[in-house]
Amino acid sequence: MINRTFKTPLGKVSCELNSNLKFVELQNSGNYEKGVYERFKTSAHDIELIEFKVKQPFYNGETISDSKCWIWRIEKVKEISEKLELKVSISDFPKNSEFDYASGENLDAFEITNNEWKLHIGTEDGFILNRRAENNDWFPKRLINIKKDWQEITELKESSIQTKVPELEVGEKIHLQYLTAFDK
Repeated sequence: MINRTFKTPLGKVSCELNSNLKFVELQNSGNYEKGVYERFKTSAHDIELIEFKVKQPFYNGETISDSKCWIWRIEKVKEISEKLELKVSISDFPKNSEFDYASGENLDAFEITNNEWKLHIGTEDGFILNRRAENNDWFPKRLINIKKDWQEITELKESSIQTKVPELEVGEKIHLQYLTAFDK
């Protein structure tokens, strides 16, 4: 439905939003101070996709070769059942690449490496998403997972991250973000 890509030395990273319904319409686009945005309308949602790069150097002075970040801001605007899923994946990677999970510090992530490059792809982990729900911070408070203290909407696979957007009520908003960065 909506797909953005980022070419890296270790392959092509895709960030996409899919729906069980087919309608999507670009409403407008523009620039933020440090990125760009596009606003879309689907059958039941208003969606803003923000793209930007990681600010460099980091707080500790380190740098990376390049990055791409995507923020999806989704608001339910119509009482229609629409199932949304976000997926970030890598394709066209070199044969000598190795994959590993690299979660930690409140991130669900994986990395791909070869003898020259390291690429990291991640998103907020379920603990942080649940904390955001507790604070009604771009995650509906009614979706707090009180049984496990952990959101289970994201599935981490060897070469992808898939997030099933929870069914929202009209007026509810959710914010999901994904980051990819690579360096030698």
